[in-house]
Amino acid sequence: MKIIVINALSALRGGGQTYLINLLSYLPEGDFKVLLLVNSQNKQLFSQYGSGRVELFEAVWASKSILHRTLWERFALPLKLKEWRATIYYAPGGVMITTPPKGCLSATALRNMLPFDDRERKRFPLISIIRFKLWLLRFVFLKSYQKSDRVVFISEYSMSVIKQYMPDIENKSVVVPHGLNSRFLNAEDSYDLPDILKPNQFYLYVSILDVYKAQKEIVKTWRKLLDNNFPYPLVLAGPKYNQYGEETIALIDQLGLADKVIYLGKVDYEKLPSLYKSARALLFASSCECCPNILLEKLAAGKPVLCSNIEPMPEFGGDAVVYFDPYEPADLCEKIMSTETDASMMNEMADRAYKQALKFDWSSTAQKTIDFLIKNN
Repeated sequence: MKIIVINALSALRGGGQTYLINLLSYLPEGDFKVLLLVNSQNKQLFSQYGSGRVELFEAVWASKSILHRTLWERFALPLKLKEWRATIYYAPGGVMITTPPKGCLSATALRNMLPFDDRERKRFPLISIIRFKLWLLRFVFLKSYQKSDRVVFISEYSMSVIKQYMPDIENKSVVVPHGLNSRFLNAEDSYDLPDILKPNQFYLYVSILDVYKAQKEIVKTWRKLLDNNFPYPLVLAGPKYNQYGEETIALIDQLGLADKVIYLGKVDYEKLPSLYKSARALLFASSCECCPNILLEKLAAGKPVLCSNIEPMPEFGGDAVVYFDPYEPADLCEKIMSTETDASMMNEMADRAYKQALKFDWSSTAQKTIDFLIKNN
């Protein structure tokens, strides 16, 4: 039996956890077993996916800090891989500092494009920890891809970017886009909306509030729309991780939009499908993604979707969405006004969006990922 060791030590929140949860939930049949490395913070979350085919190993010492985790992966993990007779060691977080023992291959993935996007990195303050971290991660990631035997990309676009640094990277790589969680298909519009909102009478943008998500520009767009007597409010949903979130909320007040732009804060993942279905139309303005999971979720709602025109969004949206420049409020304003004047167009967009969502399936994603990891082993 083949042993796949997957590193979940850095999966503390957000996309990293969602990726592994879906991968484990849709594991294909086969002669293999997964050993999942977890820490003290995420052990409880991942314990529900333990089974006869998925075993959890809690790295207690590595849970103490990033330094402890680094040292453990560098010096202790190779011994563990040998003890477990691992077939392949997969670090989906993109950092490969472990040298596997003889007979065990290594694999990693690219799931964070910010380190490779100079334009987007410059949106963060010049003197800041996050900007320095992103600069450093570029070198760490590239070294990891060079070191690893196999690399998983989740979009053609992300592979094309790395090919600029490593022209032969595709010789040991595969492109496997994320799938779509089935809960987002055929969801009911039963979300408990605030009294100020009515079903099908608001536009919705769900995403973390951060500099490359362009919430400020979306808020400015709504000022322009309201100046043209646009009747529908905007709803923002998602957590605030840094100062940008506070600045976005302040901008809403500065522009006099307190009752026309509503911020819901973080919405529980299981409630998102019904929230999407409650909206009139959905927005996605991100300018830096590997695979835009939230865009896929929004497509599944069967509502009109207006989306950023920056790659890789067109790779996933195809001809099912209306594209706009996320940093030009006037462009989005024009696209929304034009769309609203044609009811048949909105219905057609909704239908196209749902059909596009059906192209992304987690069962297929999990099957292709596992096949790639254990092929020829």
